[in-house]
Amino acid sequence: MIELPTLYPHQIDQKDRTRSALARHGWVILCAPPGVGKTRMAKWVLGSSANREPNDRQSGHSLFAVHRRGLVDNAVIEFKKEPALPHGIIMSGCDTSYGDRTQVASIDSLLRWFIDDGMYHTTLTFDLIAYDECHSNHQKLATFLKYHADKRSMLGLQPAYGIGLSGTPQAKGLADVYKEIVAGPTTQWLIDNKYLSPFRYFRGTEGRLDLLVKRGNEFTKASEYEAMDGLSGDLVRDWKQFAEGRPTVGFFPRRSHAKDAMVQLEEAGLRVAYVDGNTPDDERRLVFGWLDKHEIDYLCNVQVVERGTDIPAISCVQLCVAMASVVACRQKIGRGARFNALKYPAKKDCVVIDHGGNTKRLGLFEDDPQWTLDITTKDPGEVGVRPMIECPKCRAIYRGGLCRNCGYEPTPRERRAQGLQFDGSELKEVTRKEKKETKAKSAHDLMVDALYKAGRSGRTYRQCAGIFGTLSKKQGSNYRVPRHVTVGGHRYKMIRYGSDDSNRRVSVLYPFVTGEHGGAYLVEDTEPSGAPY
Repeated sequence: MIELPTLYPHQIDQKDRTRSALARHGWVILCAPPGVGKTRMAKWVLGSSANREPNDRQSGHSLFAVHRRGLVDNAVIEFKKEPALPHGIIMSGCDTSYGDRTQVASIDSLLRWFIDDGMYHTTLTFDLIAYDECHSNHQKLATFLKYHADKRSMLGLQPAYGIGLSGTPQAKGLADVYKEIVAGPTTQWLIDNKYLSPFRYFRGTEGRLDLLVKRGNEFTKASEYEAMDGLSGDLVRDWKQFAEGRPTVGFFPRRSHAKDAMVQLEEAGLRVAYVDGNTPDDERRLVFGWLDKHEIDYLCNVQVVERGTDIPAISCVQLCVAMASVVACRQKIGRGARFNALKYPAKKDCVVIDHGGNTKRLGLFEDDPQWTLDITTKDPGEVGVRPMIECPKCRAIYRGGLCRNCGYEPTPRERRAQGLQFDGSELKEVTRKEKKETKAKSAHDLMVDALYKAGRSGRTYRQCAGIFGTLSKKQGSNYRVPRHVTVGGHRYKMIRYGSDDSNRRVSVLYPFVTGEHGGAYLVEDTEPSGAPY
């Protein structure tokens, strides 16, 4: 019997709610900010699954999959901690032991080793799959799952269950695999209860942000390079002012920017290291250990540290990049979120020095975006960011009255100079007519509203879909019609686009809008049994 790790009460609650969601849907996302312990929760789930005796339609194996080699190392380190979880590793350069009921693998190794010529050519399949950082390289996972599902069907095994792990569950195609997002406590609650680090934010010397060009949900690489060029000397000065003495990770858009900064930092007397996508794994691990022990002061990196990297000692994040995506921004700032007062007593908070206008554009780490599987093109950070003020005394960025960094309270004149005013509880834009804040409704709730509106006015389902779209745009969201809605304990399937039933009246298709029960689109809402843990 495998001993399971001890979890905090909020982790137990989220783990239990994830199990219930799995039983209903089969594939769900466990969402929690970076640093909360998603891998530890997954370790509990995988250990519990390994302790169960598989039935005739199960293989008895589980999988923890990741999208890059460095995350395999992170998982192995966590799984080896006491109480250890026995596991094999599916990755080139590692000893493979398929006899262990839990396997850790990179998605690239799974695709290369298990799939060839369009066939899944091994009998090793998995009852439960946990995919870390599930918003990254999602299409590779989807490809693997297609062949994996076909193989399990051929072997007479039941469909696999799956848990995606993410602090930022936003990516094209997630809704095709996952059916629900199971969220934990708010980020602010986790900070207030000392599970995550508090943050302080400062506006560093900004690049030429007017040069940024947005394409889709990102700035073009060329415009970002140009906007952030020539900041090396300024970022050293700003670091000395706001974060001197703190173990720091700096994010840069390209290698030349990072290496220029490295020269300037070393000339200023700092102990500096550098990593990018070409840095060997062993060297990366060594450098990460140096920073965690504060044997170096500063780590310059290009697209390496931003996802899944565990360096708890980081107490300054310097954003020498400009981002248009709230996902990318939260992942980078989240590298400083880990908090352990006993192991790292010198870390009281994490300082964020922002040279790209990212926090004003996308919000603070404490803000909780409304993640949803129904958003198609609009990033949650684009729905609207609450106003922030820059302290006239210390340049800290914050919301509210007293500066969180130096305690100064800006005068009404100083606030108006930034186009803001403070009503005693909240910062507002001066030029904006105040509106009562209302919480945006989910796609499910908007669809139920649309069905009732259309049904009671004698309209068709096609017209109902139009009402749904109008309601969605009115609140600043860009939802697509959900697959199902639940009303009065009963689950109803929504009509497929282009169906002949689109021209029929809603009151006929969905009798619940007039107080009746039944209809062709009523689905029995029974909870499947056999959840894998």
